Amino acid sequence: MSLLGAVLAVFLYWISQLLPNYILQNSWYIVPPMSVAEARGSLTTIAETTIGVTGVVFSITLVPLTIASSQYGSIIMRSFMRDRATQLVLGAYGATTFYSMILVAVLPPNAAFLLNARWPVSVAYYMLLVNLMILFYFIHHVADSLQAATVIEEISEELKDVIGKEHPLAQVAGTVDPRQEEADVKRETLLREGEAITATGEGYVRAIDYNKLIHIAVKSKSVLYLRRQPGDFVSRGDQLMLAAPGLLDETAILNASRAYLLGRNRTLYQDPEYGIFNLVTIAARALSPAINDPVTPVMCLNRLGAALGMLAERVSPSPYFCDKGNQLRIVSDPVSFDRLVGVAFNLIREYGRGNAEVLMKMLETIRMVAVHAHSNEQRKVLLNHAALIELDSRKGLASEYDRQRVHDTYDETTLAISLTE
Repeated sequence: MSLLGAVLAVFLYWISQLLPNYILQNSWYIVPPMSVAEARGSLTTIAETTIGVTGVVFSITLVPLTIASSQYGSIIMRSFMRDRATQLVLGAYGATTFYSMILVAVLPPNAAFLLNARWPVSVAYYMLLVNLMILFYFIHHVADSLQAATVIEEISEELKDVIGKEHPLAQVAGTVDPRQEEADVKRETLLREGEAITATGEGYVRAIDYNKLIHIAVKSKSVLYLRRQPGDFVSRGDQLMLAAPGLLDETAILNASRAYLLGRNRTLYQDPEYGIFNLVTIAARALSPAINDPVTPVMCLNRLGAALGMLAERVSPSPYFCDKGNQLRIVSDPVSFDRLVGVAFNLIREYGRGNAEVLMKMLETIRMVAVHAHSNEQRKVLLNHAALIELDSRKGLASEYDRQRVHDTYDETTLAISLTE
C-alpha cells in the first residue's frame, strides 16, 4: 500500500497535467493551494502528521498488547501481526505518507503553480480524512481484538478450517487403510536397513512438500519413511526420513531434505495439533495463580469440544502416499485421535485439578465430543480421560462436596458415552 501510494502520486500528477482545466472544478478542493510553496507546506504537514500519529498510536497499542500477551502468550502477538485490520491501518498511513512525500518531489520547484496540480494535492487531504476515520475504527478494533473471547474464537476458527480441509469425513466406522499392511512391512524394513536423510537446518517443521518427495521417490524407485512430522522441532543433523540404502544420490538426498520447510515457530498448516495447543496454553495460563481466571478456561474448553467433535467425525489424513501408478512411495506415522485428545485435556487437567468447575466442564466437553465419535476406539479414549479427570478430582479437591459433584458429572458422562455405542 505504501508503494502504491507513491505510484499514485506520480500517476495523478501526470494525469492532472493532461486534463483540460475546465474538467477540474474548484468543488474538488478542500483547501485549494494558491502556490507551489503553499502546496509543498501542506503536503509536508500531512506527511509529518501521519508519521507522528502512526508512531504514537502503535506505541500506545503496545501497552495493552504486552499486558494481554502475559495472559494469552505469544499467540496474541502472532494474531496481532497477521490481523488484516492492523495491516490495513499501517498500510493506509504508510500510503498517505509516501503519497505526500513523492508529490512534494514531483511538484515544479520554481515555476508558477499549475492550476491542475491542485487536484492531486487535494487528494492528500482526502486521504488524511480517511486515515482519521480509520484511526477511530482501529482503536475500537484493538479494544475488541484483545478480549479473551475474540482471541479464542480466532484460533478456533482457524483450527476448524484446517481440520475441515485436511481431515476427510469418516465414511465407515473402523475402516482400515488398504495400504496399512504393505506400509507396516516397508516401515519395519526401513527401520532396520534404511539410509538416514538428515536435516541441513534447525527449526520447527512448518510444512512438508509431499509432491516433491514423491517425485524424488519415483525417480529413484524407492520408498521414503518420514520420521519427522509438521510441528516437530529438528536440529541440524537430525533424521528427517529413511530411504533404501544406495537408491538416492547426493542431489536427491539434498532435495529431499529441502522438502521440509523449517521455521522459528509452528503454524497450523498441516499441523492442527498446534491450534489445540494454543487453546490449551491460554486455558493453562488463565488457571495459573498469577492470573486465576476461571472463565477463560471454560471458553477454551467450549472451543476445544467443537474442534474435537469435528475430529471425531473424521479420519486422520492418510499417512501413506502413492505415485500416479498407485505404487506406495511415502510412509509416515499418523497423528492419532488419542494424541490430540491428550494434548487438549492433559495440561488443563493438571492445572485445573483444584477447580471443580473446570473439571466438570472438561467432563461435559468429553460428553459433547462423544456424540460425534464414530468408533469404539475413540469412545475408549474419551472414557480414559474422563476417568483421569475423576481421579484427579479426588486428589486435588479439598471439599467432599466438590468431589461428589465431579463424581456425579463423571457418572453422567460415562453413561452418555455408553449410550452412543
